[in-house]
Amino acid sequence: MFKPYDFPSYLLEQKALSCPVCQSNKAEMIGKNVKLSGEFEDKEFLTTPMTILRCVKCGFYMMFDNTAEFTAEEDL
Repeated sequence: MFKPYDFPSYLLEQKALSCPVCQSNKAEMIGKNVKLSGEFEDKEFLTTPMTILRCVKCGFYMMFDNTAEFTAEEDL
C-alpha cells in the first residue's frame, strides 16, 4: 500500500491556494518546518513539521504538511 509521501511529485494533484473562510488566494508565510506540541486527555503530542500560512484578507491560519509547495505570484 502506498503512503501519500511515496508518490513522485508529478503524480500529486496541484491546487491553487484558497482560504476556506474568505476564498482569498493571498497568504503570507508565518513559519516553515514548524512542529506543534500539546497535550490532550493526559497524552502529549508532537506534530510532523508543517508550513503555516496566514490569509492576508481575513487572518485565518492554514497549516500544511511539508509535501506542499508554494509559489509566489511573481514566480508564475
